[in-house]
Amino acid sequence: MRTFVWLRRWRHCRGFGVQSPWVYRFIRYVVNECYPYYSYDELACRWKNTSRKERKLGMLYFRLSNYMQSPFVIDYSTNCRQFADYVRSGCNKTEVFEIPQCSTSVEICSALSRHETIPFLRVSTQGCYRTIFFEVLPKAGRKSMFVIEGINKDKAAKDFWKEIVALDRCITTFDLYYCGIIFFDNRRYKENYIVNF
Repeated sequence: MRTFVWLRRWRHCRGFGVQSPWVYRFIRYVVNECYPYYSYDELACRWKNTSRKERKLGMLYFRLSNYMQSPFVIDYSTNCRQFADYVRSGCNKTEVFEIPQCSTSVEICSALSRHETIPFLRVSTQGCYRTIFFEVLPKAGRKSMFVIEGINKDKAAKDFWKEIVALDRCITTFDLYYCGIIFFDNRRYKENYIVNF
């Protein structure tokens, strides 16, 4: 399966063909950075029972955290401990707030109401992910970054990602197959990038 995905996306490797300098740098030096960061070996030892895909996503979250230098992250997923470990290794000042998958709408609204702007959000396409995303969307600032994990998991997730890409609020989107990354800076042109990750 992985080989098939790679072959379908081979033209989108490492930022080739991208005109925007900012997007090229983001793809080349954050998303597809090959440099072995200082914490990768330690994290691999701590999370040795994870799949190749989970490790790859963990290293991506490490680099995203390092790039964003966010004060906090809101996480709605099933593997928050692993995610939090990678994020804190990328930026030790970042706090990770988990919204459990079993949360009710009232609990979700209560957890989100504490924050005026959400700088970094990760949502896994499980449970009430649509509710979470649309509750948090108004709190996205110009410098916010949201990550939707599992955008190609099933038809509902694919449709959800297409809906996000079409939203006027979501300016720059990156389809990495396993996850989608959204930026909200309205000074940029609206564009969706397919990236071979």
